[in-house]
Amino acid sequence: MSTSGATTSLASKLFNVKSKITQEAQITLLENARIRLGWVKAHIGINGNEIADTLAKEATTDGIPASLPFPKRFLKKQLLQLSLSRWQAEWDNGETGRSVYSIIPKISNKQLHWSRECIQFTTGHGPFPSYLKRFGLHSTDYCGCGEIGNPLHYATRCPLTLSYHHKEPSPQFIVHWWKSALSRKLSRRNIDNLITFWRLTKT
Repeated sequence: MSTSGATTSLASKLFNVKSKITQEAQITLLENARIRLGWVKAHIGINGNEIADTLAKEATTDGIPASLPFPKRFLKKQLLQLSLSRWQAEWDNGETGRSVYSIIPKISNKQLHWSRECIQFTTGHGPFPSYLKRFGLHSTDYCGCGEIGNPLHYATRCPLTLSYHHKEPSPQFIVHWWKSALSRKLSRRNIDNLITFWRLTKT
């Protein structure tokens, strides 16, 4: 192994860094152990400092543009923010999922941990006449009690599911009711039991 190769390997092991620039600085220090840093009062009268000062001033206007790679962590963060921004725009302007949008208007990459039953309840895509009739799987969108058979009906009004009822919300508080019901663990469990019960009664 060459001397420079050994030095590079040593720098990598000692400092455990991935940055090429940092490694090069470490190698320079290892190969020049006698470097000394000193302080001078001013540039005036010291030729080397005068030249360095002149070159530094020229570099601010005539210097060669530097190109340094962005850290991977920075790029990942930028890509995530861009993806979330586009996703939010699509969610804001979409034509489907509007019932869910009223409950969750802001997208997030965090899991909600909703069960299958809670998802069916929120989207309305479950064992409900109001949903099944759209696909010819039910003759009517009415429940056996005479009202429209949608999720809110079974969760608050239907006499057939009385044991699983939540308090019926006022029209102006429906969105708040949905958010509250789906944010509390006990309410979600009750929804799970409601959907499971209703599915079993229809099989």
